[in-house]
This record gives sequence, structure tokens and C-alpha cells, in this order.
Amino acid sequence: MDADDSQMTIASLSALTPAEQAVLDQALTGVPARGIAEHMSLSEATVRSHLSSIYVKLGVSGRVALLAHFRGGESIVPSVQAPASPRQRSASVVGWSWAAVSLLEGAYAVYLGSGALANGGSQETWIFTFGFGVLAAGCARLARAILEQPSRKRLVLSLAVAGGHLLFAIRGIFLGPPQPFIVMGAIAFAS
Repeated sequence: MDADDSQMTIASLSALTPAEQAVLDQALTGVPARGIAEHMSLSEATVRSHLSSIYVKLGVSGRVALLAHFRGGESIVPSVQAPASPRQRSASVVGWSWAAVSLLEGAYAVYLGSGALANGGSQETWIFTFGFGVLAAGCARLARAILEQPSRKRLVLSLAVAGGHLLFAIRGIFLGPPQPFIVMGAIAFAS
């Protein structure tokens, strides 16, 4: 960049709002719009709007030109990312099902724990409370993984976890107090 370009850039930068300057700082590090949105707690649409405004104010045609402008006109080869494939409907249903399962198991853990606290629960009740809490956390993690990035591997894992829930429920119905295990069986069947 020569002296005239530097003066033009300084004048252009002063025209940016503080929000646009913050987005520009992130954009110059190569962070994609989604990453900028997460980092700044903004919507992706807001970040894209700021980026469009920045491009106009700085007189560049897009992200590559913006980076080239600030790196002294170096040739920049943009990284090529495969377009995100639309989430399959089945993956969304499975992911949201696991989120519901997590909510139910978490609610049951809270129910057991509050009952144990109020009535001086037995060791068995506390074990069930802890177990259902762990299951709820695991299901929430599985739901998030499936919803964020569905894959065949995650869907197969989901099927295996549902089978484990069902086996756990069947075993519990015959060996322990049946109520929590009937709930587990219903959850596994619903998954």
C-alpha cells in the first residue's frame, strides 16, 4: 500500500461505526461470519449486514478483496469450503427426539432428587438420581451433536444408545422398582 492508499484507508476506517470496526477486526483474522456472530453475540444476519456496509465504505468487492487490501495487495487464495448440505429431516427428528429424552430424564432426576431430599432418600434413590442425571447429560450432548453436524456415525450411535436405554429398562423392570425403568423403556421406544 502506498501513502495515498494509506490515507484513503484511514479516512475510510474512521467512517466505520464501532460495531463495524469490531466486525472488521474479526474478519481480518479470517473468521467466517458465523464465527464472528458467535464471538460477538450477534445474529449471523447482523454480521453479514455489517460486512456489506464495510465493503461499501472501504470500496472493496468482498472478503477476499478486503483481505488483499489490508495485506498490501497480496494475492490471496480463498479457502474453499464445501457448501453445507441441508440437514436431513430424519437427522433433525432424531436430534430433537434426543433433546426431548434429555429433558425428560433430567426432569426425572430432579423429581427423584427433590423427593430424596425431602424424605431422606435411600442410597438406591440417590444412585438413580445420579444415573438419570448422567443419562440426561449424555442425551443432551448426543442431541446437540446430531443437530449441529448429523452423520451416519452419529445416527448409528443414537440407535445404539436407544437400544441401551431399552435393555436397561427391561432389566430394571424385573430387578428393581419398576417405575423409573418403565419411564426408561418408554423413552427408548419413543427414540
